[in-house]
Amino acid sequence: MTNPARIDLVALIEDQKIGAFQLLVFALSCAVMFIEGYDMQVVAYTAPTILKEWHVSKAIFGPVFAVGVAGYMIGATLLSSLADRIGRKKVIIGGNLLFGVLTFAAGFATSIEPMLALRFVAGLGLGLSIPSTIALNAEYAPKRRRASAITTLFIGYTVGGALGGFVAAKLIPLFGWPSVFYLGGLAPVALVVLLAFALPESARFLALDPNNRDRILAILKRLRPELALDRQGEIVLHEEHQPGLPVKNLFTEGRAVMTTLLWLAFVTSLMAHYFMTSWLPTVLDSAGVPLATAVQAGGLIHLGGSLGALTIGWLLDRRGAVAIAIAFLLAAPALVLIPSVGTYEVAVLMPLVFLTGLFLLGGQIGLNALSGSIYPTYIRSTGSGWAFGVGRVGSILGPVVGGILLAGNPPVKLLFMAVALPVLVCAVITFALSRVVNRHQAGAPAPAREAEALS
Repeated sequence: MTNPARIDLVALIEDQKIGAFQLLVFALSCAVMFIEGYDMQVVAYTAPTILKEWHVSKAIFGPVFAVGVAGYMIGATLLSSLADRIGRKKVIIGGNLLFGVLTFAAGFATSIEPMLALRFVAGLGLGLSIPSTIALNAEYAPKRRRASAITTLFIGYTVGGALGGFVAAKLIPLFGWPSVFYLGGLAPVALVVLLAFALPESARFLALDPNNRDRILAILKRLRPELALDRQGEIVLHEEHQPGLPVKNLFTEGRAVMTTLLWLAFVTSLMAHYFMTSWLPTVLDSAGVPLATAVQAGGLIHLGGSLGALTIGWLLDRRGAVAIAIAFLLAAPALVLIPSVGTYEVAVLMPLVFLTGLFLLGGQIGLNALSGSIYPTYIRSTGSGWAFGVGRVGSILGPVVGGILLAGNPPVKLLFMAVALPVLVCAVITFALSRVVNRHQAGAPAPAREAEALS
C-alpha cells in the first residue's frame, strides 16, 4: 500500500489498531506505574511497625506521608513541563532513577528527620515520572480507546500499591521494615536500564520539532508496518500549538473553567484517597484487627481500585466524565459503612474495603485519564502534571489531618463520615466538570486550525 506524499501523523495514530508497538509502550509504562504504586505506599505499610520501633505518635509521623506527596506536587507542577520541552522518555527515566535511589536510601533511616528528607526527594521523582507516562500513552492510543488505555495503565499503579501490602506483610516479620524500602528502591533502578533501550519517545512530541523527521519515520515504520510511507513526504501534525508559558495555556482557548474544576476535583478526591491509603492499616490495627489483616486490607483497597479503573475507563470512553461523578457518589456510603462492621468481622470488612477502593480509587483513576486526554499535545504533560500537582494539596491534607484526628481518638464512625464529606463534594464538582468538558469538546476548533509541518 502506498501513501500520498502528505503524511498525517494524527490520522496514522488515530486510525490504528492495537499492535505490537503499542503493547510494548503499554507494557513498559505499566511496569513503571506498578513500581511507582508500590513505592508510593511503602510508608503506609511500614508505618505501624515504624511507629512502635521509633516510639513516635501518629501525629508526629503524619508529615512523613505528607512530605512525599509535597515532593510529588512540586515535581508534577514546576517540573512536569520539562516533558513538554525535552521529551517524555527522558523525564520518565530520570524520575524513575531519582525515586528509586531515594526509596532505597530511606531503608537506612533511623529517625523522622532523614526519612522526611528522603521521602520528599523521592516524591519529586514520582511527580516527574507519572504525568509523563500518562502523556506518552495518551499520544499513542487511538482517541476512541484513550480513556480506557490510561485507566488500564493505572491498574499497574493500583496493583503495585496492593501488592506492596501483601509483600510487606511477608517481609516485615522476616527481615524488618527496611526490606520493604530496599525492594522498592532496587526495582526502578533496574527498570531504568530496560527503559533506556526499549521505550520509544512520543511521535507527536517529536513532530513539534522539524529536526526530528528521521526519528518520526523510524517510529511510524514500527507503529504502522503495513504502510509504505513516502520518506520524502511532508509530515504534518494537525494539532494546536500556542506560544507562551505552558501553564498559562491551560487557561486559554476556553479551558479556564475546565482546568479549575479538574483541579478542585483532584484536591477533594485525593483528600479521601490518601487518608484511606495512608492510615487505613493503622486505624484497623488500633481497632484490634490483627496487623497482617490490617495491612492486607490496605492492599485490598488498591485491588478494588484496579477493577474500578477497568469499569470507569470503559464507561468514560462511552459515557464521558459523568461516569466518574457516579463513582464518587457511590464511594461515600461505602466509606460510611466500614466502621459499622461490629467487631470488624473480616468477612464483611474486606468486601466493604474492596468496594471503597472500586469507587474511590477507581474514580480517581478516571480523573487521571481525563487529565491526560482533554489537553492538546503541546501542553498535555503540563496539564496532567498540574492536575496531579495541585491535587496533591488534598493528598497532603488527607494524611496530616488524619494524623491529627487520630491523635484525638475520635469515634471511628465520625472519622469515616468526615472522610466521606470531601468525596460527596468531589461528586458534585465532577458532575459540573463533565458538562464543561462536553461543551468544550463540542465547541473545539477544527484539528487543522493550526498545523505543525515538517519538511
